[in-house]
Amino acid sequence: MSLTFMIAMAMVAAPADPVEAARKDFNECLVKFTNESLDAKKEQSAFTKESAEACPAEKTKLIEAMVKSEMQYGGKKADAESYAGEETQMIIDSYVGSYGDFLSSNTRHGKQ
Repeated sequence: MSLTFMIAMAMVAAPADPVEAARKDFNECLVKFTNESLDAKKEQSAFTKESAEACPAEKTKLIEAMVKSEMQYGGKKADAESYAGEETQMIIDSYVGSYGDFLSSNTRHGKQ
């Protein structure tokens, strides 16, 4: 059996990274929330305020996955929670930061 084939088989058999899966779900939810807000022509301030509470289930899932992952590497729970909170806030901030541009150009996330 070739080494390349064995590596390919191992990659197929490897379980999906729960953090990446949760991050993908959170981002997909935020795209939907953002596009719905754009369609409703929400003001930037309203979007900013509401984005903090958007996608609570997906956000919680991502935070929990990140905390679990960090703790598996010997991190402290408080540090892991802080890191996860900062990371999820950075994701939200990226949507808030681009919202005005999408609104003014009448474009949407993921749509040309």
